[in-house]
Amino acid sequence: PDRIASPLRRAMLAARAAVSRGLAVHATAARLAPRAAATGFRRTWAATAAGVQKVAVLQDQQIPKQDAVQALEAQGFEVAWALDQPSDAWAIVTVTSPVTEEVLDRHPACKLVAVSFTGFNHVDLEACRKRGIAVVNVPAYSTDAVAELSIGLALAVYREIPAGERTIRELFRAFGPKELLGWSRSQKAAFASPPISGKQVALEEVFDRADVVSIHVALNAETKGFVGRDLLGRLRPESVLVNVARGGVMDQRALADLLCQRRFRAGLDVFETEPIPADDPILQVPPDQVVLTPHVAYKSVEALRRRIAITAGNLRAFADGAPRNLVLPAE
Repeated sequence: PDRIASPLRRAMLAARAAVSRGLAVHATAARLAPRAAATGFRRTWAATAAGVQKVAVLQDQQIPKQDAVQALEAQGFEVAWALDQPSDAWAIVTVTSPVTEEVLDRHPACKLVAVSFTGFNHVDLEACRKRGIAVVNVPAYSTDAVAELSIGLALAVYREIPAGERTIRELFRAFGPKELLGWSRSQKAAFASPPISGKQVALEEVFDRADVVSIHVALNAETKGFVGRDLLGRLRPESVLVNVARGGVMDQRALADLLCQRRFRAGLDVFETEPIPADDPILQVPPDQVVLTPHVAYKSVEALRRRIAITAGNLRAFADGAPRNLVLPAE
């Protein structure tokens, strides 16, 4: 058991560290908010902190409705389960449902968009900025869950789990990484230290040398499409590419083309457009070349409950004039 568990645990720790590095992009962006903005929040909400503020929930939270409502009410808020209905709420809560000019028009009193998710590329930040609306998100709530699926997808591709051609015992005995490589825009001491003992290298070297390449970066203006045909072309036929980040960080058309050429194999949990359109080339990839899951890496019961708790805390902190997890400060 030790021989099986030890390398798997090391791989899990490395995947978890990779997820944390990806999410750190969001955390860094949040910390860029100037101190003056926080002071402005204190002035703005000091007078209303004693009152009961209304929060409009625009999307199902993927846990029982009663649990989500209780989490928000426990922080002192009145909850309107608005979904597509207009409201006079001072804050709106979404998961992945787009927040556009039209949506904001339905909530004219809104001062805060609370994204109950790590990614926030579905929020029109410019529209929020023009209206003086702040935006917060929930970083790092599903680190373990995403790391688990990252390893699971790699194993599924290697041992063809969907086809049922290998046993679980064989899977775990075979999974013993000899070396852990990683890439990030800055050095990560935790990745290089025991028990992970990873080696941080250039991005090209990761794609040249790794047997399993797992993507965990945030989607933003800098990372959109940054895994393109050139990088993908460095992978070998025996390589497995795993994407549990965002579909937009890859050139999905190039990805589908190279998979159809059997240049490598892949396990994908995220896609450029979700749900996947019926005519998307990724659906034409031979099933023995790719394992597809419908964006569920984050979706463990523990992670979802943690997510609504952090969202409720974000709302309370904002109302109390001490905002946290800021993506966009109010101006």
